[in-house]
Amino acid sequence: MKHNLLSILVFLCCAVSAQFFSQRVYAQATASTATGMTVEQLKAVKAIKIANLDKDTYFKSNGFILDRYEERPAYVFNYTDGITRKIYLYKIFTAADTKELGLLAIYKNEKSGEIKQFVIPGASADRKAWDAYIDDLKYVGEKEPGLMSTLTFVLSREMAGLLSGGAGKSEEGGAKKKEEYNFCFAADAPVTMADGSSATISNIAVGDIVLGYDTKTKTLSPTRVTKIDTHRNIESTGNFALSGVWLTSANELTADNRSVLTAPILFEATANHPVLTATGRKALGDVKAGDVLYRYDAMTNGVAAYKVVRTQQAVRSVKEVYNLVTESGAYLVGETVVLDK
Repeated sequence: MKHNLLSILVFLCCAVSAQFFSQRVYAQATASTATGMTVEQLKAVKAIKIANLDKDTYFKSNGFILDRYEERPAYVFNYTDGITRKIYLYKIFTAADTKELGLLAIYKNEKSGEIKQFVIPGASADRKAWDAYIDDLKYVGEKEPGLMSTLTFVLSREMAGLLSGGAGKSEEGGAKKKEEYNFCFAADAPVTMADGSSATISNIAVGDIVLGYDTKTKTLSPTRVTKIDTHRNIESTGNFALSGVWLTSANELTADNRSVLTAPILFEATANHPVLTATGRKALGDVKAGDVLYRYDAMTNGVAAYKVVRTQQAVRSVKEVYNLVTESGAYLVGETVVLDK
């Protein structure tokens, strides 16, 4: 009898925490980004399979974006039964317009490898979606020892953080905007290292020393990588669009026209990634023909001006993109100065 009462209490706490948590998260979104999850969308999100829960913190699949909630690592629980249990939280957005739908909570039993997914609808979701979530708590959650208590703790902890104002807010106090997800480079983008060599951005690790740029002193110097963002699309076709600009040395453009000009150099990134131009910081998608960017000059161990001679909004599409955060706030990709997002 006591066991049944305890199970009912945990179940109710989990359901109430989820409802209140979703309401608080939704209250931070603008009216233009709020939308109601349908039961069909709930089932589609539940069908998504995540290959690596620790590494796949952001990706697109089945028409949705899953973004690790507040970039949290997994909640880890070590009970006296010797089994390690983990809970991962993801925000759910529609891929087409980044409308926020709710949360995905993933439970993992490290001993058995058992994984259970719970889609927590947003406050304005369809009633049937909430019914499906409650059914999952009752008929799935209660069958796995330790699941309900871990899930209840995580949702209650995050709810407490929201109530205290310590979580769930962007710098402007609202939900993430669509453009906040697109500050990246393709996996094969070459990053200039401190010694002048290059390494593909997918092989860079936190702590590596790359060649940075000080926008105030206009000098190059080594800088440490402090963070790496990796965004993946696990669908069969890639849909991270890369914009491109073709660059030619500004010196070549002013040289005698009898000289043989070298072919323009292609530089590509997602449209919103900021680059350094002669007029300051600018998103790559806003760069126009005639603008000036800066590239590494081995002769002077500094940077040289390169003029944009052509632009293209969608050069190619890739499944995986990367972004670095550095101590200097600027580094070199394809020997071109780029800025931290």
